[in-house]
Amino acid sequence: MSSVSNVTLAACVFMTVTCLVYSSNAQGPGIGSIDLGPIEPDFPIRTCSPRCENGFCVGGRCLCQPGFTGRTCSNTIITVCYGGCANGGTCRYGSCSCRPGYSGSSCQIPSCSPSCANGGTCVSGKCRCRSGYSGSYCQTRVCTPSCRNGQICILGQCRCPRFLDGPEPLGISEPGVPEIDLVPFYPAVCCSRSCLNGGTCIGYNRCRCRSGYSGQYCQTKVPSCLPSCANGGTCVSGQCRCRSGYSGGYCQTRVCTPACQNGQICILGQCLCPRFPDGPVPLGISEPGVPEIDLVPFYPAVCCSRSCLNGGTCIGYNRCRCRSGYSGQYCQTKVCAPACRNGGTCSNGKCNCRTGYTGSYCQTRTCSPACRNGGLCTSYGTCNCRSGYTGSYCQTRTCSPACRYGGTCTSYGTCNCRSGYTGTYCQTRTCSPACRNGGTCTSYGTCNCRSGYTGSYCQTRTCSPACRYGGTCTSYGTCNCRSGYTGTYCQTRTCSPACRNGGRCTSYGTCICRSGYTGTYCQTRTCSPACRNGGTCTAYGTCNCKSGYTGTYCQIRSCSPSCANGGKCVSGKCRCTYGYGGSYCQTKVCRPSCQYGQVCISGRCQCPRFLDRQVRGLPGRPGSQEPERLPIYRPVCCSKSCLNGGTCIGYNRCKCRSGYSGQYCQTKVCSPACRNGGTCRNGKCVCKKGYYTGSYCQTRLCSPACRNGGTCTPYGTCNCRSPYTGSYCQLSPTCYPRCENGGTCIRNNRCSCPSGFTGSRCQNAVQTACRVRMEIHDMTQAQRQLYIDTYKTAYGQPALRTLLRSHAINFAAGIHTRNQFLPWHRWFILELENILLAVNSNVILPYWDWTLHSAAPWSAPLWGSASHWYGGDGSGSCVTTGPFRSGQFSLVSGGCLRRDFDLTETTPSALVVNDILSTPVSSFNDFELRVRGELHDTVHCRIHGTMCTLDAAESPDFFLHHVFIDKLWADYQARSTAHHDAHFSSLGSAMTAAGGHSAQDMIDLNNQPGGVCVRYEQPSSSTARQLRRALSRVAPSVIAKRVSCQPQSLDVSRAVQQGQELFRVSASERSRLSSLVSKQVCRSAMPGQAGPSGARTTATANLGFDLNTLVSLANAK
Repeated sequence: MSSVSNVTLAACVFMTVTCLVYSSNAQGPGIGSIDLGPIEPDFPIRTCSPRCENGFCVGGRCLCQPGFTGRTCSNTIITVCYGGCANGGTCRYGSCSCRPGYSGSSCQIPSCSPSCANGGTCVSGKCRCRSGYSGSYCQTRVCTPSCRNGQICILGQCRCPRFLDGPEPLGISEPGVPEIDLVPFYPAVCCSRSCLNGGTCIGYNRCRCRSGYSGQYCQTKVPSCLPSCANGGTCVSGQCRCRSGYSGGYCQTRVCTPACQNGQICILGQCLCPRFPDGPVPLGISEPGVPEIDLVPFYPAVCCSRSCLNGGTCIGYNRCRCRSGYSGQYCQTKVCAPACRNGGTCSNGKCNCRTGYTGSYCQTRTCSPACRNGGLCTSYGTCNCRSGYTGSYCQTRTCSPACRYGGTCTSYGTCNCRSGYTGTYCQTRTCSPACRNGGTCTSYGTCNCRSGYTGSYCQTRTCSPACRYGGTCTSYGTCNCRSGYTGTYCQTRTCSPACRNGGRCTSYGTCICRSGYTGTYCQTRTCSPACRNGGTCTAYGTCNCKSGYTGTYCQIRSCSPSCANGGKCVSGKCRCTYGYGGSYCQTKVCRPSCQYGQVCISGRCQCPRFLDRQVRGLPGRPGSQEPERLPIYRPVCCSKSCLNGGTCIGYNRCKCRSGYSGQYCQTKVCSPACRNGGTCRNGKCVCKKGYYTGSYCQTRLCSPACRNGGTCTPYGTCNCRSPYTGSYCQLSPTCYPRCENGGTCIRNNRCSCPSGFTGSRCQNAVQTACRVRMEIHDMTQAQRQLYIDTYKTAYGQPALRTLLRSHAINFAAGIHTRNQFLPWHRWFILELENILLAVNSNVILPYWDWTLHSAAPWSAPLWGSASHWYGGDGSGSCVTTGPFRSGQFSLVSGGCLRRDFDLTETTPSALVVNDILSTPVSSFNDFELRVRGELHDTVHCRIHGTMCTLDAAESPDFFLHHVFIDKLWADYQARSTAHHDAHFSSLGSAMTAAGGHSAQDMIDLNNQPGGVCVRYEQPSSSTARQLRRALSRVAPSVIAKRVSCQPQSLDVSRAVQQGQELFRVSASERSRLSSLVSKQVCRSAMPGQAGPSGARTTATANLGFDLNTLVSLANAK
C-alpha cells in the first residue's frame, strides 16, 4: 500500500482478489492495484439489480468508479471545463484557475496586476491614470507643467536636487506608492528662479551675471569701474570708494593714518623707524597683492616711535634724555625728591600720604580727621575722647541706654529713631507709613487690614480668593492673569499656542490630542494605529505599505498566487470557500472534515467498509472445482457526525456527553433539572410565567415588578433604591414644607438643592466662590507667612481659644467614634477657618500631604526654621526653632509647644492611602476605621509631643494633619454619588458640642453650614502629578505584585500603641483593623531600588516605593 497515496475508495474483484485503488497522487487521479491473495467465500453472495454499469457490486449496492455516480453508476461526473481555460489558465474540478493578470469563468478577461493606484482605472489589462499620475499602475506622481531651470519632478512637485553624487533616497513618501526607488543625483545646476539679464545658472540658486549686472539672479544693473577696485574698494558711479588705509585711482596704495612723526616713515600702511646702516636694503615686509618690494636706501637715523615728553631730547632709537625731575623711556614720569615715606605714593612729583600721615614726604603721624569735642590725638594717630563722646574722632555724642532697632544718637544725646520705631531709646514699633483703608496697627508694628485690603500698610486692594500663578490684583479687586492662565482668580491653566485638530487643553497647560495627532499642540498628523510590517506613515496620516502588505495600516498580508475557487486572502493566507482547501484553495475537500471513520471522496464524506472475516461454503462458479471466496466488509462509521462532543462507537451509534441525548447526541437536556414546574426545551428551562426565573427556575419573581430601579431579592421581595420605599418601590419621598428654588425631594423631609442654594428647604442662597485649600508646600512664601501670622494673631483671641479647649473637653465624649469622627472634625476645621477669615479675609487653611514625604517625613521642608515654616523637632521637649518656638508661642492650656518625632518610623505611604480609598462603598465601615485608626491616630503620635495628648488641637500641626484627613474623605466622596452619601445610620442626629449640627449637614463640601463651599486643590509638584496619574490607571492588586516598596505595617510601635490608647480604639476595632491592614499593598522589598540612572531617585527616596515601575505600568495601559 506504500506505493498508493490518499486512498479514497476500495473494492475487490472476485476470486483473485485484486483491490482497485483510486488515488490522487502527484501524477493526478488514477487506478492502482494491490493483490490481496485468494479468499474463500463461505456465505451467499448478494447481487445488484439493476446491474452496475461503471462500478462494482458490493453487498447488493453499486460502488462506482471515479468519474461516475448514480444508483447503477450510469451518470458521469463533470471533471472538465467547457470551452477550455484561456490565457494559460488550468482546469480544476470543472472550473478554471486563472494566472495572475486574468479573470473570468474561462480566464478570458485581462486584469491589472498590481492594482491601479491613485484612482487609476483598469482598461483591457492596462491602467488608465488620473491627471498628475503615470506609470504601469499609476504609481508615479508627475509634474504639470514640466520642470525648468534644472529642477526635477519629485512626487508631483518641481524641486532643486542638492545631492552630490551617488544614489540617495528622496526621503519623501506618497499615499498608494509602496516603495520609493533610489534615484541617482549628480552635481546639479538648478535655480528655483530663472537667471535674469542673460545670466547663466551655475549652481544651486547661483547665477553667473554678464558684465554690468549683479545680484543673486542678476537682477541689478551696476556701473563699472576699470580697472576693478582693489583692497575691498567699492565702485560708486564709476569711481572707486576706498576703505580706510588705502588710496589711489583704484585703491591700490596703502597709506598711514595719521601721518608718521619723529623720523618714522610709512611702509605699507605702518609707521616704522629705519635702523639700517647704509646701502640699499630690502624692507622685508610683504603685502597681499603687491608683487615685489623695491629696495630703498636707508642711512643711520635718529628716530623715536613716540615723542620725548617734558622737554626731553631724542638721542637714539627710542632713547630720550630727560630734564631734572622727570624719568621714563619718554620722560613721561615726574619723580618726588626725597622719596615718599610711610606708604605714601608719588603723583606728579608730589607725595600722596596715607590716612594718618602728613608732610612733604609723609613723615608726620596725624589723627584724620582731627579729634573733636576736646579729644586728644595719641602717638598712635587715634583720638582719646572726653566722657560723653565716642567715635573715631570723638564726633558722636553717646546715648544711655543705647538706641535700639537701628536708632541713632543725636548730638544732643537723644535717640533719632528709624521709621517704624519710637520711644526714648526706639524700643516701640510703629506702623510706618500709617495703616490705610481702616487698617489698625498691631503691637508688632504691622497693619491688621480690613477685609478686601492687604499690603504692609493696607494700601492694596485684594482679590478674594487671591490671584494665583503670578496673577496680579487690579485696583478694582479683579485678577489680571499672566499669559497661560485664566479664570476668576487665574486658577485655570491655558495652552499656548492653542491646541489644534480637536485637542483638549488640560489643567496643567498641556494638550491632550485626539487619536491621529501628536505634538506639543497637536499639530502633527500620525498614523493610528501605527503602520505595521515596515510600512511608513505619510504626511497625510496614511500608511505607505511595503510590497506584500496592504490595508489601512499595512496589517493585511497579500496572497501569491491568488486564491482560487472564490477564496479570500486573509493575512497573507487564502481563506477558502466551503468545500475547498490547499494553499490557494485549489483542492476540493470535505467541510467539515470527515469524522468517525468516514473518508472524503470528491468532497463528500462516505463510510468505507473494511474486511472483517473470510466466509466459506458458497457454491462455486459454473465449471469450477472450488467454491468462490469473497471478502466481507463490516462498517465502523457514523454516516452523520456525533454532535456536541459525542463519540462514534459503532455504525451510526454515538456515546453522548453529559447533558445530551439522541442517536447523534443532537438533543440538549436540562441539568440540573427544571424546578418549580418549569419545562426543559433545547436544554433550557422554560419557567412558569410571572412566578419564577433563573437557569433552572430556582428564583422567585417579584409580583408586581419592582419599580423605580428597585431589584428583586431571591425571596421575592423588592430591594428599593434611595429614596423610594414600598412593597414594590412605588412610594416616593415627601418633603414638608416643600423644597424651594428648584430643589428636589430625595428623602422624607430632605431636599437636594441646586447649585447656589442651601438649607433644609433650599431657601438660602450660598456664596458663589469656593474656599480653595492648598497643600502647604504649594503655597508661596508670602502665603505661608500670612497664614502663620494670622494664626498667631487669632490664637490670642477668646473665640479661637474657646474652640480649641472644646476639643480637649469633648475628647472622650464621642467625637473620636465612628459615627462622629469624620463629620465632627470637618465642622471643627470649618469653625477655625471662619475665625481666621474674620482676622484676615485672605487666609484659607492649608494641609500637609505626608504621603509625598512618607519615607522621610521629618526631612520635609515643612519643619524648616524660617518664619514661614513650622520649626523643627523638640526631641521630647519644647520646640526651639521657627515661629512657634518657646518664648514666641505658648499653648492655651499653658506651657510650650512640644514635639518628639518618631525618627525610627515613617508616615503611611501613598500606596496604603490608595488601597484605603479603593475600599468599596458597601464597606464604608472599614474605610472609616482605617482612616481613623491607621492614618489619623498613627500620624498624631509619630509627631508626638503635644500632638499625642488631650491638648492636641492646641498644636498648629493639628490642623495641617486634620485638613489632610478631611481631604482624603473628600477624595473618597468624589468617586461616585454612592461614595458621596455613604455614612452611618446616625446621619440626622446632632453631634457633640457642634452647635446643633448633624453629620448630614457636613456631608456635602459644596454646601457646608452657612452656605460655605470648600474645594481641595491637589498637590501640583511633578512627582504628585505622576503619582496621581499612575494610581488612577493601575489596580491595587497589580501594584501589590509589581511595585517594590519599604515595608509598612500597623506594627506594635510606640506611636501605634499610644495612638490606640489615646483615641480609645476598642478591642474589636483593633482586631478588625489588624486584619484589614495585613494584606499586601506592594512588594515588601526595595534594596537600593534604582532609577534609570542607576541610583534611587529623589521621588523614590521620599515616597518609599519605586515610582519608576509604577509609572511604567501606567504607561503600558
